[in-house]
Formats: sequence, structure tokens, C-alpha cells
Amino acid sequence: MKFFSSLVVLASLFLSFKAHAWGNRGHHTICTAATHLVTDEALKPFLKFRMHAIGHLCNIPDIYWKALGPEISDAGNPTHYIDPEILGLKITEIPVDLKAITTQYTGTENQFKKQRKIFSIPKEMGTLWWRADQFFRLASDSKTAFSGTLNPKNSKEEQDEKLPYNQAVYSMLLYMGLMGHYVGDASQPFHTTADSDGYARGHGGIHSFYEEQVVKHFEADMEKQIVERAKTIKDKKLTTGSPIEIMQYLSSLSFKDIDTVINLDPIVKKSEVKTDKGMEIRTPATRGTTEAGYAKFKDIIITNMARSAIVLSHFWDEAYHNAGSPSLQSYKSYRYPHTPDFIPPDYVEKIDVKK
Repeated sequence: MKFFSSLVVLASLFLSFKAHAWGNRGHHTICTAATHLVTDEALKPFLKFRMHAIGHLCNIPDIYWKALGPEISDAGNPTHYIDPEILGLKITEIPVDLKAITTQYTGTENQFKKQRKIFSIPKEMGTLWWRADQFFRLASDSKTAFSGTLNPKNSKEEQDEKLPYNQAVYSMLLYMGLMGHYVGDASQPFHTTADSDGYARGHGGIHSFYEEQVVKHFEADMEKQIVERAKTIKDKKLTTGSPIEIMQYLSSLSFKDIDTVINLDPIVKKSEVKTDKGMEIRTPATRGTTEAGYAKFKDIIITNMARSAIVLSHFWDEAYHNAGSPSLQSYKSYRYPHTPDFIPPDYVEKIDVKK
């Protein structure tokens, strides 16, 4: 993530900033940890063998896709967060029907920024839950792609990217990995609030400090810690309901953690927000070292990430079953998802992506 050296934060930069969560290491580790929690006996070894690809895919929305230009960013940035305060609702009160929300609240007063009207629900509230659901549906729909396919007969066919079987497996892996990014976003507390960088509470700069600067201090057993913590969490709501309902619940748990994170934040001096000639000038909080932050945050961060790993492994299992539990043992392709094409949200007005 790029950190802002300037105290002047423009709206476009603010939206881009909000689109990150956990940083590269965090997202990668959540997704590799989730492979250990998969229960299907066929899917689990398939994903564990490809942890490197899964971890890479889980970062694509924050790295490669964000480098594709402003049009892609405009479509992609709002898919990383949920800002319930603009509606004046608790997270658990937000309808799961995005069209219903758009119809009811477009043009109403923004409850977080008073005297402003909501002009776009998808862009201002965010569509994180529906984005995760999109990739769940795409992975589940792999059943159609697998229909009638034949396994590779020899080493040449194993490496044939046009072979329908290879295409079907590759696409399913792609959708599962990309899904992981958004499930990871939902466990980052500051992706569940309009006060995404803590300035409303005097804790400006908390977002990157919590999700990335502190995370770098975890040792090599970070993945193991996430898996072990996940196994101690017995919350059935993390695996019960539709993908959107589960994402909503995951976000609600993260939102509740905001107070805890704020109370643990090792600030020395609170942040300030001033307006000068119509320009908002932000001075971040002065806080202790990242080592001090790690000592305070390490336990709750592992819990946040463990919840995402639980949800993600559940989604993978369910999507695989929905796809008809296809045979995966014959997939031997070396094809690697270095730079997958951007996939526009399919639950809002479609855009024409120019390459």
C-alpha cells in the first residue's frame, strides 16, 4: 500500500485508500490458512497443493487490478467495503437486497456526512458482500463448464490450455482465489465503517497502521496461528445462511471490534481535521512504534483473520459441491494466474471495460 505523505487527502485518493485491507501479507496468509480448514476430501489437497496460486489471487484486486487505470478503479474500489453509517443503520439492519437499498436510499441524506445527499449507493455504501457473493456464484456455476468434459489423456493434453477440462478447473481456481480477497476484506474492522481511517475518533492513520504496519511483525508461524485460532471458534453463524448473509454477519463482528482496536491504539497525540479554503487538511495521530502496536493488536488481528479463513473455507466447500464436486486429480497444468482480467461487478449497472 502507498502511504500518503501529504496531509491533504483528496476524495479520489481517499476512495483508493479505502479499497485496501490487510496488505499483501495479510490477504495471502488468510487465504493459505483457509486451505487447511477445507473439509472436502477432494478439494482440500487440490487447494493446499496450490497455496502459492491461491495466495497470489487473493491479492490481485489490490495489486494488478488497481494498476489498470481509473476506469477499473472506479468500478472496483467500492467492492472492498461497507459503510453502514451513511444509511444510519446497524450492519445487521442493512437489507441484503442491493436493489432495494438503492431504491430506498438514493437521494436521501447521508447520515455520516450531514447535509449531503447519497448519489450512489454502490459507490458510497460499498458492495463488499455482493462482490464476495459474485465470485461464489461464479465458482458454483463451474458445474456448467465441467459438463461433458474429458480428463486429459496424456502429458500434452495436461498442458493444453484450450482443453475444456483444464479451462474449467482453472476458472474455478481463479474464482475461488479472487473470492478470498473480499472475504478477507470483511474481517478488517475499518472496512466496515465510514470512518475508515479513524479521523472521526481522533485516531487518524489507524487503517494502515492496523492492517499492514503492525502485521509485518508477525513471525513465520502466522498462518499456523490463524488456523489454530479458527479451530477454537465455534460460531455457527459464520457458516450458516447465504453468502451475503454470512458476509453481513462477518462484517458485523468486525464492526464490533472497532472500539477494542481504538482503545488499544498506542496514540500519543490525537489526529486533527481542519478545513482551509474548502480543502480538508488531515494531520494523522502521533502514535507509538509499530512494535508497540503489534504487542497490543496481535491477538485481535489473529481473531479477525481466523474468522475470514473460516468463512472462506466454507464458501470453497459449498461452491465446489454446487459445481458438482468435479474430479480434480487429473489437473496437472502449469498455467499460473499471473494477471487475470478484471471482472466487473455483475450486480450493478454493467460497465464497458476498455483494455
